[in-house]
Amino acid sequence: MRLENNTRNAITALQYENGKQLDIDSFKQVLDSYNITTIDYNDITIYKSSGENIDSPIGNESGFDGAAIHHYNEEKGINDVYYIFRGTEVDLEAAEDVAYDMVGVVAGVSTAQIRHAQRFYKTVESDIAKKTNGDEITRYGDGHSLGGHLIVSVALIEKNFDDVRGLNDAPVNLRQLASLDSDFVDYLESATDILDISDIPEEGLVLLARNFYAAEANTISHTRVKGEPLYAQSIPYTFYPGATIHYLGDMETPEFPDVLTPRTPWPGLTEVFSRPPTFGTFVSLGLGINADLDRVAYNANINHLLQFITIIGEEMTVAELSELIGTAKDNPWAALSGMPESVKERLKEEVGLGHIVGGLWALKNTAVYEKVLAVINAKEQFDLHSIQALIELYDQPGQQRVTYRLEPGTGTHI
Repeated sequence: MRLENNTRNAITALQYENGKQLDIDSFKQVLDSYNITTIDYNDITIYKSSGENIDSPIGNESGFDGAAIHHYNEEKGINDVYYIFRGTEVDLEAAEDVAYDMVGVVAGVSTAQIRHAQRFYKTVESDIAKKTNGDEITRYGDGHSLGGHLIVSVALIEKNFDDVRGLNDAPVNLRQLASLDSDFVDYLESATDILDISDIPEEGLVLLARNFYAAEANTISHTRVKGEPLYAQSIPYTFYPGATIHYLGDMETPEFPDVLTPRTPWPGLTEVFSRPPTFGTFVSLGLGINADLDRVAYNANINHLLQFITIIGEEMTVAELSELIGTAKDNPWAALSGMPESVKERLKEEVGLGHIVGGLWALKNTAVYEKVLAVINAKEQFDLHSIQALIELYDQPGQQRVTYRLEPGTGTHI
């Protein structure tokens, strides 16, 4: 039995630490709320990466959190499984998700959560195959935010899902796909005669990926609230494979500021020096954008920031990086002194340690200042990213959903 999308949205929300953990009782409560009364709950098995119905927990080290709901009734010919992956939890006391967002989605270095998602998927598939004697399975996937990035990535790599939905989801990263999907790598080499993915221009790589994953993309859709922060970000070497984007909310809501590109036009020096000093997001993160007062410097230092993230992603585990972020929350200087010497040496050689320390003074740069100011002015749109906001709009009577088969403002497929 295929569940409707609004029901799947509500089940996806159960993955969060909101007092209603996903279990058979909360699952039944959701189905009851949507007047679904035809399911025999003896036919339902819930698998959880925390250890339920699998031999041991999967994902504690990386922060991965997933579940699978298997609905099986041999007499009725039902053999469906719904994979649900949780989105980012912004918790600096346990910052594995934030760490993965940095080194995984943004820099494309860490594949830890995708690997754990694949391990969970294969564990569940193996158990289902034993119980059902290898009967054909219908596979569904849902994920919000980071969870959408994970479920879409797994669907592309495994190539056997029937219906996948990203909800206000993060994009997939081509570097990660090239690291995890050997068939994709073989295709790239045969199509370009280039062995190193970094030698393929980004636009060309995206086109090649769209061609290679065309069949999988036809099973993928994205549902997002207009103006939520994530979709506007220009993250290098990422894209949104899929057949459609369904927009919810007010179509007049402006897109959220893209913090990875500078704004235009650029102000004059008089405007720069007349502003009061302000401290905020970039400073408290302590990540180090030591930019000058022009576009080239802004872009160069954003690139330095991404390079910094790449280096620490290669040198430190997600768990180590999580600890570093937790320290930086209270004392960036202590985080700096607590970095492994090997990381410091690489940063000195390849980026310059000043780019970390310089984060304390980043807002003296007008480009960064303007970007932070734009984010502050759009702060009400942060709430549009939540799974709760998406569900409320999706279930709102009379809500008109706008569907795109091409990216808004471009001529390219999503």
